[in-house]
Amino acid sequence: MFSDYFEISLGDFNQEFFESLPDNRRIEAPTMKTEKFYHTVFVDGDQAGIVGFIPAENMSDTGFVQILLAPAFRGKGLIGKIYDRMIELHSLKTLYATIEKSNSASVRAHDKIGFKMLPEEKLQDLRAKGLLQPDEIRMERDV
Repeated sequence: MFSDYFEISLGDFNQEFFESLPDNRRIEAPTMKTEKFYHTVFVDGDQAGIVGFIPAENMSDTGFVQILLAPAFRGKGLIGKIYDRMIELHSLKTLYATIEKSNSASVRAHDKIGFKMLPEEKLQDLRAKGLLQPDEIRMERDV
């Protein structure tokens, strides 16, 4: 796997870098008032993306994760190692990822690192409650 050759680290969130990334509107803005933890991802010392999580209500070890990599760093098998850094840093036990159905590359990448699709009944329930858009899916990973 490519990621074995890269040194991954997490640094302070860099708003300017975040705004420079294509598709930055795909993830929730880290500046909103809800408690969130966002970091700039560094790969071999270069800014490569943003990763963050929003803690689940009343569950500090569970989080809704979001990741956005610069195009040059996509497809290199990095997200597993990046999520591992988040897990270590924030003592997470369960991760949830909400992904647009049309983003098949992200779905495959999450599947490769152990995320599983929630059952269709659960997805429909989340949509009915307004917690998931019709064009989104949710995947879960227990650490």
